Amino acid sequence: MNDRELTIPSQNELPKSAEVAEDAKKILTEEEAQIREKAFFEEDEQVRLRDGKTYYLPPLGLKDARKLIKKLNAIDSGIIIANLIPDDPEGTDRYHELIDVLMMGFKPYYSWMTPEHLEEYVDLETAKQIIDAMIGLNGIKKSM
Repeated sequence: MNDRELTIPSQNELPKSAEVAEDAKKILTEEEAQIREKAFFEEDEQVRLRDGKTYYLPPLGLKDARKLIKKLNAIDSGIIIANLIPDDPEGTDRYHELIDVLMMGFKPYYSWMTPEHLEEYVDLETAKQIIDAMIGLNGIKKSM
C-alpha cells in the first residue's frame, strides 16, 4: 500500500459517480426555485399542514387583499368552527367562504393547491393560524 491509497481524496479527486450524485442534490425544480426566491425577498409566514409539509404564505396583492377583507366580513375568523355550523333554517353555512379565504393564502405560491387538499390537510387550529397570518401579513388587523 502506498501513501496515495491512505489519504482522503479531495473534492477534485472524487469519483465521477460521487460528482453526479452531488450535482443531483443541487438541482431544484422550477416550483422550488420560485418558492425559495419569493421567500427570500418577502416576509412570509410559515404553516405546516397535516400532510407534513411546510408552506409559505406571502402578503397578498391589492386585488386579493380587497377580496380578503370582503370575505372576512362573511366568516367568523375568531372561532373557525362557527363557519361549519349552518346559520339559517335552510342549512347554509359559511364553509365555502372559509375555504375561499384559505385558498387565497396559498394561491400566490402554490397554483396546484385545491380546496380538496385543504379540506383534507387543514384542521381547525391550522385554519385559524392561516387566517391570523393572512390578517397580520396584510396589515388588516389594525384596520378591523
